[in-house]
Formats: sequence, C-alpha cells, structure tokens
Amino acid sequence: MTLSPSLEPPLSSMPALTPSLVYAAYRRALRFGVFWRLRPEERAILVLASRLRAIRSPALREAVIRVLEKVWPEKARTYRAFEAGVKVLLHRVSLALKIGAAEAAQALLAQAHKLIPTLGYSHLNTPSFYRPSLGEAEG
Repeated sequence: MTLSPSLEPPLSSMPALTPSLVYAAYRRALRFGVFWRLRPEERAILVLASRLRAIRSPALREAVIRVLEKVWPEKARTYRAFEAGVKVLLHRVSLALKIGAAEAAQALLAQAHKLIPTLGYSHLNTPSFYRPSLGEAEG
C-alpha cells in the first residue's frame, strides 16, 4: 500500500550521518583503542567516509552504521531507532488506513517527529518474540 504525498512521514528529523560524525567516530576509535580491533575493511570505511563531502549511498550508510555499532554503539543505536521508528509508524498508518481511520492516520503523521524516536526505541527494546511483524526481515 502506497501512501499519498500528504501521508508520508517527515524525514527532516532524521539524525544526519555526516562525514564529521564519522570523523568523530574515527577519533573515538583511536582514543579507546577500538580502531586496531576492527577489520581492515572496516578501518578503511571509517577513514574514507570521513573524507567525503556527504554520505548519500544507502549501502555506504549501512556499512558506516555497522562500523559505528562497534566503535560508538550509543550513536549507532540512535540511527537504528530512527529506522525502526519509521517502519513502525508506517505500519501503524497502513493499519489505520486499512480499517478506514484516515483521521487517525493523519494524527499519527502529524505527531511523527515526536513518535518516530519513541516508537523506534520501544521497538528495539522489545524482545524479538513479542515484536510485531512489520512485513520485512528484522535486523
């Protein structure tokens, strides 16, 4: 089910994955000695991504987040929570539209900037046995 343009969640509140953040993660890895415990390709991702002007590629973004999970787990969890929050919000909006509650879907999307992080952290902290199926493979 596709949403109309007015029913898209606002992605402007998404935390930016910038090269300066990757450079900060690189410096943190060096400071805590984690850098030398990374595999060579992970070290290369950290160094080279910090030299870019912007990180636009979804594949590179996913690779950087995987490296961030090892170097700076708290920061990586923020990105994972946002991704999970968007999926949960879209799932709830599609359920609301399926039962004919368009006003409820609009209300959910109106509060999306507040709900996305909350839903994401809630989803990540729920044991996998109790998590609702969102239609995609859990990560």
